[in-house]
Amino acid sequence: MRIIDILKLSPAFTSGNARFIDIDNDISLSYQEVFNVSQHIAALLTEKGVKSQDVVATYAPNSVAAYCCIFAISQIGAIWLPLNVRGTIESNLKLLGKSNTKFLIVDNDILDSHPELDNFSPENQRLPFNGQEIAGVDIKSLTGTSDIDDQDVTHNDDEQQLISLFATGGTTGDSKLAEWVGATWETMVSVQIDLMPAPDIPICYLVSAPMTHAAGVSSFAPILQGASLVVMDGMVPDKLLSAIETYQVTHLFLPPTAIYMLLAYDGVKDYDYSSLRYFWYAAAPMSVEKLKEAIAVFGPVMVQTYGQAESPMLCTFLSTHDHIKALEKNDVSRLRSCGKAPPQVGLAIMDDAGNTLPFGEEGEIVVKGNLLMRAYYKSPEATAAIRVGDWQRTGDIGILDEHGFVTIVDRKRDMIISGGFNVYPSEIEQLIWGHPAIKDCAVIGIPDEKWGEQVTAVVELKDKNIKPDVQEIITYCKEKLGSVKTPKQILFWDELPRSPVGKVLKKDIRKVFWDKAERKI
Repeated sequence: MRIIDILKLSPAFTSGNARFIDIDNDISLSYQEVFNVSQHIAALLTEKGVKSQDVVATYAPNSVAAYCCIFAISQIGAIWLPLNVRGTIESNLKLLGKSNTKFLIVDNDILDSHPELDNFSPENQRLPFNGQEIAGVDIKSLTGTSDIDDQDVTHNDDEQQLISLFATGGTTGDSKLAEWVGATWETMVSVQIDLMPAPDIPICYLVSAPMTHAAGVSSFAPILQGASLVVMDGMVPDKLLSAIETYQVTHLFLPPTAIYMLLAYDGVKDYDYSSLRYFWYAAAPMSVEKLKEAIAVFGPVMVQTYGQAESPMLCTFLSTHDHIKALEKNDVSRLRSCGKAPPQVGLAIMDDAGNTLPFGEEGEIVVKGNLLMRAYYKSPEATAAIRVGDWQRTGDIGILDEHGFVTIVDRKRDMIISGGFNVYPSEIEQLIWGHPAIKDCAVIGIPDEKWGEQVTAVVELKDKNIKPDVQEIITYCKEKLGSVKTPKQILFWDELPRSPVGKVLKKDIRKVFWDKAERKI
Protein backbone atom coordinates (compact mmCIF):
# COMPACT_ATOMS: atom_id res chain seq x y z
CA MET A 1 0.00 0.00 0.00
CA ARG A 2 1.19 3.47 -0.93
CA ILE A 3 0.11 6.63 0.88
CA ILE A 4 -1.72 7.91 -2.20
CA ASP A 5 -3.72 4.65 -2.29
CA ILE A 6 -5.14 5.52 1.14
CA LEU A 7 -6.63 8.73 -0.28
CA LYS A 8 -7.94 7.18 -3.49
CA LEU A 9 -9.44 4.09 -1.85
CA SER A 10 -11.34 6.14 0.71
CA PRO A 11 -15.12 6.25 0.19
CA ALA A 12 -14.84 10.02 0.61
CA PHE A 13 -12.79 10.23 -2.60
CA THR A 14 -15.91 9.70 -4.73
CA SER A 15 -18.80 10.67 -2.46
CA GLY A 16 -19.82 12.19 0.86
CA ASN A 17 -19.20 15.44 2.68
CA ALA A 18 -15.84 14.73 4.34
CA ARG A 19 -13.29 17.56 4.05
CA PHE A 20 -9.67 18.40 4.77
CA ILE A 21 -10.06 21.51 6.96
CA ASP A 22 -7.13 23.80 7.78
CA ILE A 23 -8.13 26.03 10.69
CA ASP A 24 -5.04 28.27 10.59
CA ASN A 25 -5.13 28.92 6.84
CA ASP A 26 -8.91 28.99 6.29
CA ILE A 27 -8.86 26.17 3.74
CA SER A 28 -11.44 23.44 3.25
CA LEU A 29 -10.93 20.90 0.46
CA SER A 30 -12.77 17.78 -0.64
CA TYR A 31 -10.81 14.56 -1.10
CA GLN A 32 -10.90 15.04 -4.88
CA GLU A 33 -9.60 18.59 -4.51
CA VAL A 34 -6.75 17.39 -2.30
CA PHE A 35 -5.87 14.88 -5.02
CA ASN A 36 -5.99 17.58 -7.70
CA VAL A 37 -3.61 19.81 -5.73
CA SER A 38 -1.28 16.87 -5.17
CA GLN A 39 -1.30 16.20 -8.93
CA HIS A 40 0.06 19.69 -9.57
CA ILE A 41 2.74 19.28 -6.92
CA ALA A 42 3.71 15.88 -8.34
CA ALA A 43 4.11 17.49 -11.77
CA LEU A 44 6.39 20.18 -10.30
CA LEU A 45 8.52 17.53 -8.61
CA THR A 46 8.81 15.59 -11.85
CA GLU A 47 9.81 18.74 -13.74
CA LYS A 48 12.57 19.30 -11.19
CA GLY A 49 13.96 15.84 -11.82
CA VAL A 50 12.60 13.89 -8.85
CA LYS A 51 12.31 10.19 -9.71
CA SER A 52 10.82 7.09 -8.14
CA GLN A 53 12.69 6.03 -4.96
CA ASP A 54 14.42 9.40 -4.55
CA VAL A 55 14.15 10.65 -0.96
CA VAL A 56 12.00 13.78 -0.66
CA ALA A 57 11.82 15.52 2.72
CA THR A 58 9.00 17.73 3.97
CA TYR A 59 9.92 20.42 6.50
CA ALA A 60 6.83 22.39 7.48
CA PRO A 61 4.25 22.94 10.21
CA ASN A 62 0.86 21.21 10.16
CA SER A 63 -1.33 22.19 7.22
CA VAL A 64 -3.58 20.69 4.57
CA ALA A 65 -0.98 21.86 2.03
CA ALA A 66 1.57 19.61 3.75
CA TYR A 67 -0.79 16.63 3.32
CA CYS A 68 -1.06 17.48 -0.39
CA CYS A 69 2.74 17.38 -0.61
CA ILE A 70 2.87 13.96 1.06
CA PHE A 71 0.33 12.56 -1.41
CA ALA A 72 2.33 14.08 -4.30
CA ILE A 73 5.54 12.42 -3.13
CA SER A 74 3.72 9.09 -3.03
CA GLN A 75 2.23 9.56 -6.50
CA ILE A 76 5.62 9.68 -8.18
CA GLY A 77 6.98 6.78 -6.14
CA ALA A 78 9.45 8.87 -4.15
CA ILE A 79 10.32 8.15 -0.50
CA TRP A 80 8.85 10.53 2.08
CA LEU A 81 11.06 11.78 4.93
CA PRO A 82 9.21 14.01 7.43
CA LEU A 83 11.27 16.56 9.39
CA ASN A 84 9.87 17.95 12.61
CA VAL A 85 9.68 21.73 12.78
CA ARG A 86 10.13 21.50 16.55
CA GLY A 87 13.43 19.75 16.14
CA THR A 88 16.66 21.72 15.92
CA ILE A 89 18.02 22.74 12.54
CA GLU A 90 21.18 20.77 13.41
CA SER A 91 19.28 17.53 13.99
CA ASN A 92 17.24 18.00 10.81
CA LEU A 93 20.35 18.69 8.73
CA LYS A 94 21.80 15.45 10.10
CA LEU A 95 18.71 13.56 8.96
CA LEU A 96 18.89 15.14 5.51
CA GLY A 97 22.48 13.95 5.25
CA LYS A 98 21.86 10.45 6.62
CA SER A 99 18.96 9.90 4.24
CA ASN A 100 20.73 11.15 1.12
CA THR A 101 17.72 13.39 0.53
CA LYS A 102 17.49 14.49 -3.11
CA PHE A 103 14.78 17.12 -2.75
CA LEU A 104 13.35 19.31 0.01
CA ILE A 105 9.78 20.65 0.25
CA VAL A 106 10.13 23.41 2.81
CA ASP A 107 7.99 26.07 4.45
CA ASN A 108 8.90 29.63 3.41
CA ASP A 109 9.34 30.84 7.00
CA ILE A 110 11.69 27.97 7.83
CA LEU A 111 13.70 28.69 4.70
CA ASP A 112 13.99 32.37 5.64
CA SER A 113 14.98 31.54 9.22
CA HIS A 114 17.64 28.96 8.39
CA PRO A 115 20.12 29.99 5.67
CA GLU A 116 21.99 26.79 6.55
CA LEU A 117 19.52 25.03 4.27
CA ASP A 118 21.05 26.85 1.29
CA ASN A 119 24.19 24.76 1.73
CA PHE A 120 22.15 21.57 1.61
CA SER A 121 19.61 22.38 -1.09
CA PRO A 122 20.24 24.92 -3.83
CA GLU A 123 17.09 26.40 -5.33
CA ASN A 124 16.65 23.75 -8.01
CA GLN A 125 16.54 21.03 -5.33
CA ARG A 126 13.72 22.45 -3.24
CA LEU A 127 10.11 23.57 -3.44
CA PRO A 128 9.09 26.42 -1.11
CA PHE A 129 5.49 26.61 0.10
CA ASN A 130 3.30 27.65 3.00
CA GLY A 131 -0.19 26.81 4.20
CA GLN A 132 -1.80 28.80 1.40
CA GLU A 133 0.59 28.69 -1.56
CA ILE A 134 2.69 26.15 -3.44
CA ALA A 135 5.69 27.74 -5.17
CA GLY A 136 3.87 31.08 -5.07
CA VAL A 137 0.59 29.73 -6.48
CA ASP A 138 -2.61 29.91 -4.41
CA ILE A 139 -3.64 26.39 -3.41
CA LYS A 140 -7.30 27.16 -4.02
CA SER A 141 -6.53 27.83 -7.68
CA LEU A 142 -5.17 24.28 -8.04
CA THR A 143 -8.26 22.46 -6.80
CA GLY A 144 -10.08 22.10 -10.13
CA THR A 145 -9.82 19.05 -12.33
CA SER A 146 -6.22 18.91 -13.37
CA ASP A 147 -5.45 19.58 -17.02
CA ILE A 148 -2.08 17.86 -16.71
CA ASP A 149 -1.40 14.19 -17.33
CA ASP A 150 -2.16 11.83 -14.46
CA GLN A 151 0.96 11.77 -12.29
CA ASP A 152 -0.09 8.64 -10.43
CA VAL A 153 1.77 6.17 -12.61
CA THR A 154 3.88 4.37 -10.04
CA HIS A 155 1.52 1.71 -8.71
CA ASN A 156 3.00 -1.71 -8.22
CA ASP A 157 2.29 -4.68 -5.99
CA ASP A 158 5.71 -4.83 -4.33
CA GLU A 159 4.87 -4.66 -0.63
CA GLN A 160 8.59 -4.36 0.16
CA GLN A 161 9.03 -1.15 -1.82
CA LEU A 162 10.27 1.67 0.40
CA ILE A 163 7.52 4.22 1.09
CA SER A 164 8.91 6.41 3.88
CA LEU A 165 11.71 6.97 6.36
CA PHE A 166 10.98 7.85 9.98
CA ALA A 167 13.51 9.07 12.49
CA THR A 168 13.75 7.11 15.72
CA GLY A 169 13.03 8.97 18.94
CA GLY A 170 16.60 9.86 19.80
CA THR A 171 15.78 9.96 23.52
CA THR A 172 18.87 7.90 24.37
CA GLY A 173 21.19 8.78 21.46
CA ASP A 174 21.36 9.95 17.84
CA SER A 175 18.33 9.22 15.67
CA LYS A 176 18.43 6.47 13.08
CA LEU A 177 16.06 6.14 10.12
CA ALA A 178 13.49 3.35 10.06
CA GLU A 179 12.38 2.06 6.64
CA TRP A 180 8.61 1.71 6.30
CA VAL A 181 7.62 -0.31 3.25
CA GLY A 182 4.21 -0.95 1.71
CA ALA A 183 3.56 -3.88 4.04
CA THR A 184 4.35 -1.71 7.07
CA TRP A 185 1.83 0.92 6.02
CA GLU A 186 -0.89 -1.56 5.06
CA THR A 187 -0.54 -3.48 8.33
CA MET A 188 -0.49 -0.31 10.43
CA VAL A 189 -3.61 1.13 8.80
CA SER A 190 -5.57 -2.14 8.87
CA VAL A 191 -4.68 -2.83 12.53
CA GLN A 192 -5.75 0.67 13.53
CA ILE A 193 -9.12 0.29 11.79
CA ASP A 194 -9.65 -3.09 13.46
CA LEU A 195 -8.86 -1.67 16.89
CA MET A 196 -10.76 1.60 16.45
CA PRO A 197 -13.69 0.85 14.14
CA ALA A 198 -15.91 3.57 12.74
CA PRO A 199 -18.20 5.00 15.45
CA ASP A 200 -21.91 5.74 15.28
CA ILE A 201 -21.35 9.30 14.00
CA PRO A 202 -19.26 10.71 11.10
CA ILE A 203 -15.55 10.36 11.76
CA CYS A 204 -13.61 13.57 12.37
CA TYR A 205 -9.91 13.37 13.19
CA LEU A 206 -8.11 16.36 14.75
CA VAL A 207 -4.39 16.81 14.04
CA SER A 208 -2.77 19.29 16.42
CA ALA A 209 0.42 17.54 17.58
CA PRO A 210 3.13 17.46 14.87
CA MET A 211 1.81 15.62 11.81
CA THR A 212 5.36 14.42 11.10
CA HIS A 213 5.02 11.95 13.96
CA ALA A 214 2.29 9.84 15.56
CA ALA A 215 -0.51 12.42 15.29
CA GLY A 216 -0.06 12.58 11.53
CA VAL A 217 0.73 8.93 10.90
CA SER A 218 -2.39 7.88 12.83
CA SER A 219 -4.55 10.12 10.62
CA PHE A 220 -4.22 7.90 7.55
CA ALA A 221 -6.48 5.11 8.84
CA PRO A 222 -9.35 7.59 9.41
CA ILE A 223 -8.68 8.98 5.93
CA LEU A 224 -9.15 5.47 4.50
CA GLN A 225 -12.40 5.29 6.49
CA GLY A 226 -13.64 8.55 4.93
CA ALA A 227 -13.07 10.92 7.85
CA SER A 228 -13.03 14.66 7.85
CA LEU A 229 -9.56 15.84 8.83
CA VAL A 230 -9.21 19.01 10.90
CA VAL A 231 -5.66 20.35 10.92
CA MET A 232 -4.21 22.95 13.25
CA ASP A 233 -0.63 23.79 14.12
CA GLY A 234 0.12 23.56 17.81
CA MET A 235 -1.61 22.54 21.00
CA VAL A 236 -2.93 25.79 22.49
CA PRO A 237 -5.52 24.56 25.02
CA ASP A 238 -8.48 26.86 24.28
CA LYS A 239 -8.03 26.57 20.53
CA LEU A 240 -7.71 22.78 20.64
CA LEU A 241 -10.63 22.22 23.00
CA SER A 242 -12.81 24.61 21.02
CA ALA A 243 -12.02 22.69 17.82
CA ILE A 244 -13.23 19.43 19.42
CA GLU A 245 -16.59 21.05 20.12
CA THR A 246 -16.92 23.04 16.88
CA TYR A 247 -16.02 20.24 14.46
CA GLN A 248 -17.51 17.36 16.49
CA VAL A 249 -14.14 15.62 16.66
CA THR A 250 -14.34 11.86 17.20
CA HIS A 251 -10.62 10.93 17.10
CA LEU A 252 -7.70 12.75 18.72
CA PHE A 253 -4.08 11.76 19.37
CA LEU A 254 -1.93 13.58 21.93
CA PRO A 255 1.17 12.64 23.93
CA PRO A 256 0.68 12.51 27.71
CA THR A 257 2.53 15.80 28.26
CA ALA A 258 -0.05 17.61 26.09
CA ILE A 259 -2.92 15.91 27.93
CA TYR A 260 -1.44 17.13 31.21
CA MET A 261 -1.35 20.63 29.76
CA LEU A 262 -5.04 20.42 28.84
CA LEU A 263 -5.98 19.12 32.29
CA ALA A 264 -4.09 21.99 33.90
CA TYR A 265 -5.99 24.56 31.79
CA ASP A 266 -8.58 26.42 33.89
CA GLY A 267 -11.29 26.22 31.23
CA VAL A 268 -10.94 22.51 30.42
CA LYS A 269 -14.44 21.73 31.71
CA ASP A 270 -16.14 24.49 29.71
CA TYR A 271 -16.39 22.59 26.40
CA ASP A 272 -18.58 19.84 24.97
CA TYR A 273 -16.67 16.61 24.36
CA SER A 274 -19.67 14.39 23.67
CA SER A 275 -18.51 13.65 20.10
CA LEU A 276 -15.20 12.10 21.24
CA ARG A 277 -14.95 8.35 20.74
CA TYR A 278 -11.17 7.75 20.82
CA PHE A 279 -8.77 9.98 22.77
CA TRP A 280 -5.51 8.25 21.98
CA TYR A 281 -2.35 8.63 24.02
CA ALA A 282 1.05 7.04 23.51
CA ALA A 283 4.76 7.96 23.28
CA ALA A 284 5.27 7.73 27.06
CA PRO A 285 3.58 6.27 30.14
CA MET A 286 0.71 8.31 31.60
CA SER A 287 0.29 8.97 35.29
CA VAL A 288 -2.52 6.82 36.68
CA GLU A 289 -3.88 9.76 38.68
CA LYS A 290 -3.93 12.01 35.63
CA LEU A 291 -5.45 9.23 33.55
CA LYS A 292 -8.33 9.01 36.01
CA GLU A 293 -8.72 12.79 35.77
CA ALA A 294 -8.73 12.66 31.95
CA ILE A 295 -11.53 10.08 31.92
CA ALA A 296 -13.52 12.23 34.38
CA VAL A 297 -13.16 15.26 32.07
CA PHE A 298 -13.31 13.79 28.54
CA GLY A 299 -15.40 10.71 29.16
CA PRO A 300 -14.77 6.95 28.76
CA VAL A 301 -12.85 7.46 25.53
CA MET A 302 -9.18 6.98 26.44
CA VAL A 303 -7.15 4.43 24.47
CA GLN A 304 -3.46 3.68 24.65
CA THR A 305 -1.03 2.12 22.21
CA TYR A 306 2.63 1.19 22.32
CA GLY A 307 5.02 1.34 19.41
CA GLN A 308 8.15 3.00 18.09
CA ALA A 309 9.55 4.06 14.74
CA GLU A 310 10.94 0.56 14.26
CA SER A 311 7.52 -1.04 14.89
CA PRO A 312 5.05 1.79 14.46
CA MET A 313 2.15 2.75 16.65
CA LEU A 314 0.25 -0.43 17.33
CA CYS A 315 2.29 -3.19 18.98
CA THR A 316 -0.24 -3.15 21.82
CA PHE A 317 -3.67 -1.62 22.49
CA LEU A 318 -5.48 -0.75 25.73
CA SER A 319 -9.10 -0.14 24.74
CA THR A 320 -11.74 2.16 26.18
CA HIS A 321 -13.35 -0.95 27.69
CA ASP A 322 -10.06 -1.97 29.30
CA HIS A 323 -9.74 1.48 30.88
CA ILE A 324 -13.27 1.53 32.27
CA LYS A 325 -13.13 -2.05 33.55
CA ALA A 326 -9.84 -1.30 35.32
CA LEU A 327 -11.28 1.84 36.88
CA GLU A 328 -14.38 0.01 38.11
CA LYS A 329 -12.18 -2.59 39.80
CA ASN A 330 -9.58 -0.02 40.88
CA ASP A 331 -7.07 -2.20 39.01
CA VAL A 332 -4.10 0.16 38.98
CA SER A 333 -1.80 -2.46 37.47
CA ARG A 334 -4.07 -2.75 34.41
CA LEU A 335 -4.14 1.05 33.97
CA ARG A 336 -0.35 1.02 34.05
CA SER A 337 -0.22 -1.53 31.27
CA CYS A 338 -0.14 -0.58 27.59
CA GLY A 339 -2.62 -3.27 26.58
CA LYS A 340 -2.46 -6.45 24.52
CA ALA A 341 -0.86 -7.18 21.16
CA PRO A 342 -3.34 -7.31 18.25
CA PRO A 343 -3.55 -10.56 16.26
CA GLN A 344 -1.34 -9.15 13.50
CA VAL A 345 1.59 -8.57 15.87
CA GLY A 346 3.71 -11.21 17.58
CA LEU A 347 4.96 -10.12 21.00
CA ALA A 348 7.05 -11.84 23.66
CA ILE A 349 9.45 -11.12 26.52
CA MET A 350 13.06 -12.16 25.92
CA ASP A 351 16.23 -12.36 27.99
CA ASP A 352 19.64 -11.15 26.83
CA ALA A 353 20.50 -14.62 25.53
CA GLY A 354 17.53 -14.66 23.17
CA ASN A 355 15.30 -16.98 25.21
CA THR A 356 11.60 -16.13 25.52
CA LEU A 357 10.47 -15.82 29.14
CA PRO A 358 7.32 -17.06 30.89
CA PHE A 359 4.46 -14.88 32.09
CA GLY A 360 5.31 -12.50 34.90
CA GLU A 361 9.06 -12.32 34.31
CA GLU A 362 10.83 -9.09 33.39
CA GLY A 363 12.74 -8.97 30.13
CA GLU A 364 13.02 -7.12 26.87
CA ILE A 365 9.88 -6.71 24.78
CA VAL A 366 10.33 -8.24 21.32
CA VAL A 367 7.93 -8.07 18.38
CA LYS A 368 7.52 -9.63 14.94
CA GLY A 369 5.22 -9.41 11.92
CA ASN A 370 4.52 -7.14 8.94
CA LEU A 371 4.16 -4.08 11.17
CA LEU A 372 7.93 -3.93 11.55
CA MET A 373 10.23 -1.66 9.62
CA ARG A 374 12.21 -3.35 6.89
CA ALA A 375 15.54 -2.21 8.35
CA TYR A 376 17.44 0.82 9.54
CA TYR A 377 18.25 2.87 6.43
CA LYS A 378 21.71 1.96 5.12
CA SER A 379 22.72 0.58 8.51
CA PRO A 380 22.87 -3.24 8.36
CA GLU A 381 24.96 -3.47 11.54
CA ALA A 382 22.40 -1.53 13.59
CA THR A 383 19.61 -3.64 12.08
CA ALA A 384 21.36 -6.90 12.89
CA ALA A 385 21.95 -5.74 16.46
CA ILE A 386 18.20 -5.65 17.22
CA ARG A 387 17.14 -8.80 15.34
CA VAL A 388 16.90 -12.28 16.89
CA GLY A 389 15.57 -14.54 14.15
CA ASP A 390 12.11 -13.19 13.26
CA TRP A 391 11.99 -11.16 16.46
CA GLN A 392 12.97 -7.52 16.79
CA ARG A 393 14.21 -6.12 20.08
CA THR A 394 12.55 -2.90 21.25
CA GLY A 395 15.01 -1.79 23.93
CA ASP A 396 12.10 -1.68 26.39
CA ILE A 397 11.86 -3.77 29.54
CA GLY A 398 8.42 -5.24 30.15
CA ILE A 399 6.28 -7.92 31.75
CA LEU A 400 3.64 -10.02 29.96
CA ASP A 401 0.85 -11.36 32.18
CA GLU A 402 -1.24 -14.50 31.69
CA HIS A 403 -4.05 -12.45 30.10
CA GLY A 404 -1.74 -11.02 27.44
CA PHE A 405 -1.41 -7.52 28.91
CA VAL A 406 2.00 -5.89 28.65
CA THR A 407 3.40 -3.53 31.27
CA ILE A 408 6.45 -1.51 30.29
CA VAL A 409 8.86 -1.38 33.19
CA ASP A 410 11.31 0.97 31.52
CA ARG A 411 13.67 1.70 28.71
CA LYS A 412 16.45 -0.86 28.93
CA ARG A 413 19.01 1.92 28.78
CA ASP A 414 17.19 3.98 31.45
CA MET A 415 17.84 1.34 34.10
CA ILE A 416 19.68 2.61 37.16
CA ILE A 417 22.10 0.38 39.04
CA SER A 418 22.24 1.66 42.61
CA GLY A 419 24.05 -0.27 45.32
CA GLY A 420 24.06 -3.33 43.07
CA PHE A 421 20.29 -3.27 42.59
CA ASN A 422 18.49 -2.70 39.27
CA VAL A 423 16.13 0.24 39.61
CA TYR A 424 13.61 1.06 36.86
CA PRO A 425 12.57 4.74 37.00
CA SER A 426 9.02 4.40 35.68
CA GLU A 427 7.44 3.05 38.87
CA ILE A 428 9.05 5.88 40.86
CA GLU A 429 7.83 8.42 38.30
CA GLN A 430 4.31 7.01 38.57
CA LEU A 431 4.26 7.81 42.29
CA ILE A 432 5.70 11.29 41.94
CA TRP A 433 3.37 12.14 39.05
CA GLY A 434 0.45 11.59 41.40
CA HIS A 435 1.37 14.65 43.48
CA PRO A 436 -1.07 17.49 42.68
CA ALA A 437 1.66 20.14 42.47
CA ILE A 438 3.82 18.21 39.98
CA LYS A 439 3.39 18.62 36.22
CA ASP A 440 6.05 16.12 35.10
CA CYS A 441 9.16 14.38 36.35
CA ALA A 442 12.10 12.25 35.27
CA VAL A 443 14.02 9.85 37.50
CA ILE A 444 17.65 9.22 36.59
CA GLY A 445 20.82 7.86 38.13
CA ILE A 446 23.65 10.31 38.79
CA PRO A 447 27.26 9.49 39.75
CA ASP A 448 27.74 8.57 43.39
CA GLU A 449 30.83 7.18 45.10
CA LYS A 450 28.84 5.09 47.57
CA TRP A 451 25.93 3.83 45.47
CA GLY A 452 27.47 3.84 41.99
CA GLU A 453 24.38 5.69 40.82
CA GLN A 454 22.20 7.78 43.08
CA VAL A 455 18.46 7.70 42.34
CA THR A 456 17.45 11.31 41.63
CA ALA A 457 14.11 12.83 40.65
CA VAL A 458 14.11 15.96 38.49
CA VAL A 459 10.72 17.63 38.74
CA GLU A 460 8.78 20.26 36.76
CA LEU A 461 6.04 21.99 38.75
CA LYS A 462 2.64 23.19 37.59
CA ASP A 463 3.36 26.46 39.38
CA LYS A 464 7.04 27.10 40.12
CA ASN A 465 6.05 29.33 43.04
CA ILE A 466 4.32 26.45 44.84
CA LYS A 467 6.91 23.87 45.86
CA PRO A 468 5.80 20.69 47.61
CA ASP A 469 7.54 19.42 50.72
CA VAL A 470 10.53 17.39 49.49
CA GLN A 471 10.80 15.24 52.60
CA GLU A 472 7.11 14.39 52.35
CA ILE A 473 7.61 13.04 48.80
CA ILE A 474 10.71 11.07 49.80
CA THR A 475 8.93 9.54 52.79
CA TYR A 476 5.95 8.61 50.63
CA CYS A 477 8.19 6.94 48.05
CA LYS A 478 10.02 5.02 50.78
CA GLU A 479 6.73 3.71 52.20
CA LYS A 480 5.56 2.51 48.78
CA LEU A 481 8.82 1.40 47.15
CA GLY A 482 11.40 0.82 49.84
CA SER A 483 14.68 2.61 50.44
CA VAL A 484 16.58 1.30 47.38
CA LYS A 485 14.14 2.81 44.89
CA THR A 486 13.46 6.01 46.81
CA PRO A 487 15.09 9.15 45.33
CA LYS A 488 18.00 10.37 47.43
CA GLN A 489 17.26 13.88 46.23
CA ILE A 490 14.54 15.77 44.38
CA LEU A 491 15.53 18.69 42.14
CA PHE A 492 13.15 21.33 40.79
CA TRP A 493 13.71 22.55 37.23
CA ASP A 494 11.67 25.24 35.51
CA GLU A 495 11.22 22.97 32.50
CA LEU A 496 12.29 19.46 31.58
CA PRO A 497 13.99 19.06 28.18
CA ARG A 498 11.72 17.39 25.65
CA SER A 499 11.95 16.01 22.14
CA PRO A 500 9.85 17.60 19.38
CA VAL A 501 7.11 15.04 20.07
CA GLY A 502 7.01 15.71 23.81
CA LYS A 503 9.14 12.88 25.18
CA VAL A 504 11.28 13.88 28.16
CA LEU A 505 14.92 13.67 27.05
CA LYS A 506 16.59 11.79 29.85
CA LYS A 507 19.86 11.75 27.94
CA ASP A 508 19.95 15.56 28.16
CA ILE A 509 19.17 15.47 31.88
CA ARG A 510 21.82 12.81 32.45
CA LYS A 511 24.32 14.90 30.48
CA VAL A 512 24.13 17.68 33.08
CA PHE A 513 25.31 15.29 35.78
CA TRP A 514 27.54 12.88 33.86
CA ASP A 515 29.55 15.10 31.50
CA LYS A 516 32.31 15.68 34.04
CA ALA A 517 32.25 12.16 35.44
CA GLU A 518 35.03 9.75 34.57
CA ARG A 519 32.47 7.04 33.83
CA LYS A 520 29.15 7.07 31.99
CA ILE A 521 27.29 4.32 33.84
